[in-house]
Amino acid sequence: MVPQVLVSAQIQLYIEENPSRLVALGRLYEGSTMVHNIPLLHHQVKVGVEEVIDAEALIPVPTDKVTLVGQALNNFLAWLTHLVKRLSK
Repeated sequence: MVPQVLVSAQIQLYIEENPSRLVALGRLYEGSTMVHNIPLLHHQVKVGVEEVIDAEALIPVPTDKVTLVGQALNNFLAWLTHLVKRLSK
């Protein structure tokens, strides 16, 4: 049975700095267990990047093709759960 995936309202995506820094906006795909045929780890979630704020920032879970936030636009990525914040409605 395929898990049900729910698309959330818009989210903020941060990178680990002191303090953490907002680098993009996107959507959270709750219930997803894979991104590009790679299983998500327990502390990761699937996100879709819709707006880039800092194109030069390094993403927290890089891939062979995407290492910078600017390369992530309109892509699905794994992102660290604690660096994803929901925008209030």
